[in-house]
Amino acid sequence: MLKRNLLIATIIGLCLTNINTAFGVIIGVGERNKPNASETIAPSKTKAAASFEEGVNLYEQGDLKGSEAAFRKAIELQPNFAKAYIGLGNALDDQGKATEAIASYKKAISLEPKDSRAYFNLGLTLARVDKLDDAITQYQKAVSLDPKYVKARYNLGNALYSQGKLTEAIAQYTETIRLEPNYAPPYARLGNALYDQGKISEAIAQYKKAISLEPKYAAAHYYLASALHAQGKITEAIAEYREAIRLEPTNPAGYSGLGNALEIQGKIEEAIAQYKKAISLNPKYVSAHYDLASALYDQDKLTEAQSEYTETIRLDPKYVQAYNGLGNVLDDQGKPTEAIAQYKKAISLDPKNAYAYYNLAVTLGRGQQLDDAIIALKKARELFQMQGNSKMVERVDQLFQKINTRQIN
Repeated sequence: MLKRNLLIATIIGLCLTNINTAFGVIIGVGERNKPNASETIAPSKTKAAASFEEGVNLYEQGDLKGSEAAFRKAIELQPNFAKAYIGLGNALDDQGKATEAIASYKKAISLEPKDSRAYFNLGLTLARVDKLDDAITQYQKAVSLDPKYVKARYNLGNALYSQGKLTEAIAQYTETIRLEPNYAPPYARLGNALYDQGKISEAIAQYKKAISLEPKYAAAHYYLASALHAQGKITEAIAEYREAIRLEPTNPAGYSGLGNALEIQGKIEEAIAQYKKAISLNPKYVSAHYDLASALYDQDKLTEAQSEYTETIRLDPKYVQAYNGLGNVLDDQGKPTEAIAQYKKAISLDPKNAYAYYNLAVTLGRGQQLDDAIIALKKARELFQMQGNSKMVERVDQLFQKINTRQIN
């Protein structure tokens, strides 16, 4: 099998690219700045103050509809009650009513333009609906009004990070840490930004600091596991994945990462069990379906692998490696025409996918379509060379020799 070992090599690498998003459920967008009932309004507005305080209490109890009604009552009694609009915005946003929440925060800002909390909460809602540029503007306004506003800086860093602005994000995380050195999340997020810059050892130091401050911080354990995984420290990585799972047993990312690490150790059955657990927790977890398919393929369970690759593509039609994997399955099933179609689909989605060209060349060569095979192989070699993948360049050269001597099979 000319393709089999190549697939595993690429699969394991893919799992690490999601380090910064997989445990998003743990970190979240950010904590709201809740109105404080003790800093309400003048004593002459006692009825409005009472409704406001009721809204705060109901919000903290999780009664969002009751909280919304109480804040609306406070506003009815005192129409210029800016903090009540902030509270109303929080209750609305937590009910999924982002448009109404945004309007409420903007009203609060119009009434009290120097209240940094209204800008901050507006930023959170905008970030939640993927309006990151607008969210950044609001966080920056909050910080300009209150340079020591830790949560605003932290979430500004998160928004910048989401836009790939790593240097700017690092600056905000660093300042957040300076202002609040015992706050664990910015260390973890700083670690993620450093990881993305290829500074794995520095990232690990930040994850460990986050864990030292908050030992039950599941996301930090997961990130540390992934960084150790990237360094090839698989035994240590497995320990951290297991700890992340222990702390957050309903988060599928830990099981998926553990499966990847176990697969590297050659424990395919155990890896498959972890992928299946991840999928049971989140049936739409695309990378877990892909990893499961690849592990099944490695066991020659072609029908099951085909099913999982197909499901991966159904969930994410642009998942390039799934087409590559499906092509391998089809080729091994003696369906070269269908396999070629899958490789070509992978190439159409990612014209720089060297493995797709290589696999295409293998299948074309077996079918004695030698001219087309050579074209695909030349492209694969060019791409592997650009990527500095000397091992694959050597494999391509070996395949060239087989084609030239008609020994490909």
